[in-house]
Amino acid sequence: MNSIFDMIEFLKKPILPLIFTFLILGCKEEIQKTRPEQYFTSSQEESILKQIVKKTAKKPEGLSSESDIEAYYNLQTKHYIWHFTHEKNGGFYYFMSRPAPSLYGKRSGLGGYFKTTDRLNINGLKEIFITFKMKPDNLLKKGSILFEKMVNQENLESYYPGKIKDEEWIEFPDALNYYDSTSQSWKMRNL
Repeated sequence: MNSIFDMIEFLKKPILPLIFTFLILGCKEEIQKTRPEQYFTSSQEESILKQIVKKTAKKPEGLSSESDIEAYYNLQTKHYIWHFTHEKNGGFYYFMSRPAPSLYGKRSGLGGYFKTTDRLNINGLKEIFITFKMKPDNLLKKGSILFEKMVNQENLESYYPGKIKDEEWIEFPDALNYYDSTSQSWKMRNL
């Protein structure tokens, strides 16, 4: 090495591959938080949303006729907001919100995944998380973070109840409750 420039060139060679490898391995997929209308026509979006509502909304009590039950779910569908979706692994990840009991207009967020062959009918739904009820601006901010981590298939346990001091993120699943994909419902663990 005759000069400082030779030494700099020497140092660049082994470092560049290491930096490149670190950048490639350290980067997560950039997730497009796309609105559902980017993937679905309005009739497809409406059909899928109604199917998700039927699986995630509180079941109607005291209604026996098909038309009353259908009217109940149609009303529930009007209160859901589909914020984000992302196509991956042969299906679609979603983040939605629905009204929660509150004097302050709070909402709960729902993150999950579904498959569809015709973009009209769901043939598999998995709820991955339900957030605590929050004001809409806070819900959208936290929901955006959770959505990206969900799509990247990162472990969400650090956002479970009690994991972040003085902050509420995910209400379900928790230590007692889990989502059963077979019955497509939330269940309690046998302890």
